[in-house]
Amino acid sequence: MTGKKLLPFLLASVLMLLVMPAQALAVDFEITEVRIDAQLNEDGTADVTENFTYQFEDDFEGITRGLIEKTGTTIENFSATENDNPLKVETEDGVYKIYRAGEDDETIQVELTYQIVGAIEKFEDGAQFYWSFIDESNESEYGDMTISVIPPAESSSTEALGYDEAYNTEMITNEGSTVFEMGHVPDGENVTVRAIFEPELFPALPQQDGTIRDDLAADREQFENEAAIFAQNQQTAKNIGIPVIAIAGALLLAGILLAWLRSAQRKRKINNYPYEFFVPKGSMSIPALLHFTNSIYLSPNVISAAILELMRKGNIRQLSEDHFELIGRNTDHPHEETLIGLLFDQIGDSREFTLEQVEAYTKDEDNHDAYNEAIDKWTKGISAEVKAKEFHEKHPVLRWTAGALSVLFIGLAIYTGIYEIFPWMAASIALAMLAFGFAIGYSPITFEGHEVRRNWRKLKVAMQELPAEQWNRLTKDEKQRAYAYLLGSDQKTAERKAAVFTSAESQMDGSSFVMNPVFMTAIFVSAGTATSASASGGVPGSGTGIGGGGGGSGAF
Repeated sequence: MTGKKLLPFLLASVLMLLVMPAQALAVDFEITEVRIDAQLNEDGTADVTENFTYQFEDDFEGITRGLIEKTGTTIENFSATENDNPLKVETEDGVYKIYRAGEDDETIQVELTYQIVGAIEKFEDGAQFYWSFIDESNESEYGDMTISVIPPAESSSTEALGYDEAYNTEMITNEGSTVFEMGHVPDGENVTVRAIFEPELFPALPQQDGTIRDDLAADREQFENEAAIFAQNQQTAKNIGIPVIAIAGALLLAGILLAWLRSAQRKRKINNYPYEFFVPKGSMSIPALLHFTNSIYLSPNVISAAILELMRKGNIRQLSEDHFELIGRNTDHPHEETLIGLLFDQIGDSREFTLEQVEAYTKDEDNHDAYNEAIDKWTKGISAEVKAKEFHEKHPVLRWTAGALSVLFIGLAIYTGIYEIFPWMAASIALAMLAFGFAIGYSPITFEGHEVRRNWRKLKVAMQELPAEQWNRLTKDEKQRAYAYLLGSDQKTAERKAAVFTSAESQMDGSSFVMNPVFMTAIFVSAGTATSASASGGVPGSGTGIGGGGGGSGAF
């Protein structure tokens, strides 16, 4: 498996993980603690006191609280204080904006108070408070949430039930109050509480026909049955999912290890061959060699190397340090034709071009799209030349098997996630990504490919300290190919060796190889930089709680 082949997949995975909700673009904060007390009154109203503790990592202007009224109720007399000091409040469509500016790394505690009118429903066998304080459209997490429902007087027959995140968190005190201790509450979850008291505690309320305690008992029984079924299914998921994940994961890891060992052994065998400096035969163009042996990301100095290649082949003649003439358009590869079109037709006058013209052309923003399109076409042409050499093995059966395993692991991740077996869900996701990466990226280099890479990379290292007399023993063609490769892969060494490596050729003999690599590369670096520059709070809630009402929290 090659890292270069896997890089696009890994980058895509990282980008997916970095996609954040819109709230992340607003103020960065945490709500570490929430205490809500609902004091019920004899007239059926509820006086609610909410204490929020916010920790901010950014400068901020205040906090928000969304409150959704349940049908038949109203929310009145909303106010906010900090240390008994009143804070400015604005409201619109159920969203209360509390203004309290501060700086990053600040922790604040804000108390909110309001009254719910019509909060109690009175029936023959009890009076209930049934309310959603948070609904699923809320986008803020709560580190530690506690809700208390307090009757107007001591209650001896209190019953309570929590729904969604409040399920199985209720506790009834000796005085008959109900406390729901939920701890951490994720974003996007409902928090609904229900408490039933004696109807006599609310003498001013009119009594509705029917009973209510049987409904609560039925809900509790339903939840208990669902919990029992869930526990049974969860155990089945453990019995099936965990062994399958373990066995399939072991097979995948063993297959990847064996494939890696096979590829590493082949590479090691090539690298152990004795080496003596020589210039390999021209199996590919210099830009294609640089793409395959050095980097798939072609730097601007590869354009300089490509120009040298066209000079060597007789397509271009150098008239002076920055002045070039077109001799012939017949090329060996489409990407060479593309480069000639860019330099001579788009930038030059179809017969000649200068580096000064390149600089002026790329400084004009109107030319950036055309330049980038030509460079992209040139790069794709080089990649196509490399691909045509088939230096990578296919292994379709092995890759399709890995792809099938990735689908299996995705299914297992969903299965274990549904039944909250989160460690094995995480393992399945990791194995699915590994299998998918292997399926799209496993194409080991052939023996011939390793040989080409090894010979040219050895040449680059040897040329860093190559004596002038050894250089002079090379043929003219070997010198030109070796120096062009060095310029494209190791610019610093090419600059340092420029005088020695180019002095043997005459600038006036019609096949000049005299150039200033520093100047030429700097022009194309500048061109690439210039053209690439142009190429390149919480939701309040929607009232979806089971018991009606709802809301959320945020900051601005």
